[in-house]
Amino acid sequence: MNDYNILVEHIQRELKEYEQPVTEHTALLITLPSTFEWSDYEEELAAVTDESYVMNFKVPFLPKNTEGITRVYLVYRGNIVGWQKFVGCSTDDFTCTTTGKGWEGKFLQRTGPFHKITPIPYKGFQGFRYYKYYD
Repeated sequence: MNDYNILVEHIQRELKEYEQPVTEHTALLITLPSTFEWSDYEEELAAVTDESYVMNFKVPFLPKNTEGITRVYLVYRGNIVGWQKFVGCSTDDFTCTTTGKGWEGKFLQRTGPFHKITPIPYKGFQGFRYYKYYD
């Protein structure tokens, strides 16, 4: 076997080590109103980082199927900017611990640290959408 063939075999072995299967997942996608300042929103994100509280996002109706959904991605000023862990849906009234404002309706619940991503352009919308992501 010549040096060229040895090199080709070595490169092929190396490439196989880096090959990972790509898996499709479904998440929920919500939009933070552009009137919100990110610095103010970071206070709310910080309050749930340790998962002792949840963040509620009001929606007009709840998703029909949340089986297998583990993430909620966030659109802010024209970009998907990150995600949080999805923990469920609620129809319970609550008072916001940050603003003291009372809320009633239907809510998507998130908790844990906010995982920033490289921004992905996406037009804002009301309510929620299903979103496909891959890892």
